[in-house]
Amino acid sequence: VDGIPNAMNTGPDLHGWLPVIISKYPDEPIVEWCRFGTRRFTEPFFETTVQNAMRDPFHLLFRHRTPLHTLIDWQHESPGRKPSGLIFHMSRCGSTLVSQMLAALPEHLVLSEPPPLDALLRTDRHGATDDQRVAWVRAWVSAMSQSHKGEQRVFVKLDAWHIFDLPLLLRAFPETPWIFLCRNPVEVMVSAMKTPGLHFVQGLIETNMPAIAAPGGERMPPEEYMAHVLASLLSTALEYLDSHGGLAVDYSLLPEAILTRIAPHFGLNPTGLQLEAMKARIPYHAKTPQLHFEPDAQGKQQEADAGTRALCASHLDPLYRQLRSLHPC
Repeated sequence: VDGIPNAMNTGPDLHGWLPVIISKYPDEPIVEWCRFGTRRFTEPFFETTVQNAMRDPFHLLFRHRTPLHTLIDWQHESPGRKPSGLIFHMSRCGSTLVSQMLAALPEHLVLSEPPPLDALLRTDRHGATDDQRVAWVRAWVSAMSQSHKGEQRVFVKLDAWHIFDLPLLLRAFPETPWIFLCRNPVEVMVSAMKTPGLHFVQGLIETNMPAIAAPGGERMPPEEYMAHVLASLLSTALEYLDSHGGLAVDYSLLPEAILTRIAPHFGLNPTGLQLEAMKARIPYHAKTPQLHFEPDAQGKQQEADAGTRALCASHLDPLYRQLRSLHPC
């Protein structure tokens, strides 16, 4: 096992190793590397693939732990690929289906909501400058995209709150096209009330969301707080979409828009067997691939009560209409 002292004094050969965990050890970020072999990132979320890989006895016994600057050193020694597309979203609006259809092709590497990237973006809370964060983000993607399994393109699906890091991510990857997925706010609110994501729970994660910083935010009822968070996500997306080359895509246009709008925006032209492989993913639930997907928009509309509809009408519907008007159906 490469312990911290050894890793800090040597330059390990990292060919075939991927930086899958970034943690504090004990007071500076440490990168943990896992040897993946032929395993691909095909599960709906990055963390699931990593957890499955870590169950292998080899990974329990052998791993590299290095300081954060090793990412930069490795990028210089063995540069990887830049992303071919960034996927932002407002939550519960089809982003996982998009990433799963892209991951259906073996020439695509899809990193879906990767915790290491989130950890790097959060290092500003511990004194990191924007220049440092840009360099670390570039180096992490470079290390992850070493094409030892033949991947030719890399796509990154961000967490919902990463729309607030859009300027920094576009600085890191200025030539990378990006999309923002949205959905009727009533349907998103109904889904979030049942199983709230981390960003919908007050105080659960540390983030720079304007909704959290709003006066009295910590005293808001949960549903009102969710509406404020979603309003922050939508207004931030609106601010950057037209001026920074993004594409707004509504949930109601999926899955067809993945092939007719998103693929061309990302410079893709899938044909033949590629199209068949991507379309084969459509009938299944994106987050639970062993289950068939059942359309739920109508059911969510029926579940919404008057309070939810009032919050959406006052906080979210005007922003949602603006987003849809940017790239009409």
